[in-house]
Amino acid sequence: MLSRTVTTSGKDQRLAALSNCDSNACGTWHGSHRAVNWVLSEELTKEMRFGGVRRAVSSAQPLTDNTEANPIRLGRFRQCRSRGPVRMAAPLRLRRRMYLSLVLAGLLLSQAVTPAQSRAADAALIEAAKAGDLQRVRELLSMGAAVDTSDRRGLTPLMWASAAGSVETVRHLLESGAAVDRRSQDGTTALMLAAANGFVDVARALLVRGTNVAAVRAGVTARQLAQERGHLDMVAIIERAETLGARLLQAAAEGNDTAVRQLVATGAPVNITDARGETALMMAARNGDLGMLQSLLSRGADVLARDNQGRTVIEWAEPAPSTGKYVLAFLLDRGISRGGPPPAPAPLESPQVAVSLKTLVTTLARVPPASAPLRTAQQRANAALSQLVALSAKWPADSPDDYRDNLARHVAALEEALRAGEIERLTATVQSVAEDLEIKLDHCTRSGGTLGGSVVVRVRTVQGSEERKSWQVFYMPRIFEAATSASPDLFPQLSSPTEETLVPGRYVMWVRDPTTARLGERTVVRVGDGRKELLLDLPVPAASSR
Repeated sequence: MLSRTVTTSGKDQRLAALSNCDSNACGTWHGSHRAVNWVLSEELTKEMRFGGVRRAVSSAQPLTDNTEANPIRLGRFRQCRSRGPVRMAAPLRLRRRMYLSLVLAGLLLSQAVTPAQSRAADAALIEAAKAGDLQRVRELLSMGAAVDTSDRRGLTPLMWASAAGSVETVRHLLESGAAVDRRSQDGTTALMLAAANGFVDVARALLVRGTNVAAVRAGVTARQLAQERGHLDMVAIIERAETLGARLLQAAAEGNDTAVRQLVATGAPVNITDARGETALMMAARNGDLGMLQSLLSRGADVLARDNQGRTVIEWAEPAPSTGKYVLAFLLDRGISRGGPPPAPAPLESPQVAVSLKTLVTTLARVPPASAPLRTAQQRANAALSQLVALSAKWPADSPDDYRDNLARHVAALEEALRAGEIERLTATVQSVAEDLEIKLDHCTRSGGTLGGSVVVRVRTVQGSEERKSWQVFYMPRIFEAATSASPDLFPQLSSPTEETLVPGRYVMWVRDPTTARLGERTVVRVGDGRKELLLDLPVPAASSR
């Protein structure tokens, strides 16, 4: 019999040898398989300690050619090879699976997204949707950005893409699971933005997904918004959807499954609601019509919609004595439960105004006095800050979100300029901060020492003395012109006119043609002076005849 023994050249050789052994040979091991078991367990334990990374760290007793310590000879392995798998094979396979699982878990943990990265991806998704950048939207969604994330006003990427008229971006967001009827804080829907801006193709894409054409914001529907703007083709499309939707609700209430299927196939909006907030899906659940439920769900019926009393489709199904249990089972089989998906995380709140003012004081104190212009700007900013800090003692503790966000972004811009370490950029940033704080102080003083509140800015887009319509209006606080990471904001509606509510300060504004992407010249605008409204004309490029 060959007398060569298993060497200690590595754990893998020992595993390979053991995998060839047979259960009938275990009696010839003289208990040594327990020693082997102990050796492997010790090595596996140490590998687990190092996050699954393979290391030669075992201090356990190795398998040597000392037959008294480890009487496992190669000849015995050869005898075992023809007799089938050994009893040790299953535990070894289990350990190998454990080892691979630990490695995979380590890889997954190493790729985990932090909350800060998640928030950054969500914010970038909103910016990409504003610009209609489909490729960037795809990248961010693949990186894990939340498709229904929202900004401080509750506007989602789908709403911004609809406002920008980017139909391909709208379709991709819908295919990625975006809620078609999500509402912003003031009740705006994606259809309302598309209707107000006259983007017919976007409206069609939303209608195909069953968007609720009867949704109301401040007593106004999407059709009425289109009518006010003179988008007659949009009005015709929405009127047809309203007619089909009314017939759909009637057919659902009557339990007419055939009519419901026909109406849905011809484009009836499945999420339309009646005066009580009831949808066709709720009516089908109450009637116990599984076929109708399936037809409506296949067309994008919203299972999370609530009527005016706050009831969902589940609560509509439960009271039915004879059909309720079957409808509930049908819905549960499709992943629809009472709780629904977890609510989207609320955006992180910015610090209170008084806190941000004190943070600005601390941040400005870190600015090096590197040049005379920088020192002068720093003195101006500190002078305005000291008065604002004194006035803030009279302001309400729960300050408005837009003020809080604005000042928090000032702090971020200063921090970024300090990190960059470029004197010219730092000087420009501090000068912009000083100008902005002086305007805020003036607005507060003219408002009787109160916070003063935001200002409604109404913009007309003009070419010479003539008003030009259907232009996008972008704006950015002037402090962010020098910041590399800043991105502009956008008025939700196209001109002209269009309006937005802004915090007092100095802004840069310009127009953009959503069809050709041509840009107008930038205009510096002062917002404040104790006023509640500001009327403003922005120039349109001369080559345009729109």
